[in-house]
Amino acid sequence: MLKRFTLLVAGVTLLAACGSAAATTTAPLTLTPSPALANRPSSPAHIWFISPTANATVTGPVLHIDVGISGAQLTTSTSTNITPTLGHIHLYTNNSLTYMNYKPTLDLPVAPGLTYAIYAEFVATDHFPFNPRVTTPTIYVHVAG
Repeated sequence: MLKRFTLLVAGVTLLAACGSAAATTTAPLTLTPSPALANRPSSPAHIWFISPTANATVTGPVLHIDVGISGAQLTTSTSTNITPTLGHIHLYTNNSLTYMNYKPTLDLPVAPGLTYAIYAEFVATDHFPFNPRVTTPTIYVHVAG
């Protein structure tokens, strides 16, 4: 079981490291309950976008993202010893995991003329979601071209 967990974490890490910022307009993500989430702890955390704002139009090759979080702290540590108030931020672009981040800001490479659907999730120190999931609403950002 530990070997399978290690491979899963390695695969997610590789996906994040090689994540693509390719954009298409997609429907908002609907998070569905999963039996795997049944035994996950809940978290008192709340997470939101400080910037960009919903339906913003931005210019340039980089989208600066700033996420607010309350009720929890971010950590650089990874652990299977789960604490509901300690974790990481995952950023999803067009419903695909783009970044796993240990701080509330990041710069996302973007292409002109495209619209990006983004949301962020506060996850536990093992990089798996809480139950219920702690996410921002999906917002759309258009890059002027």
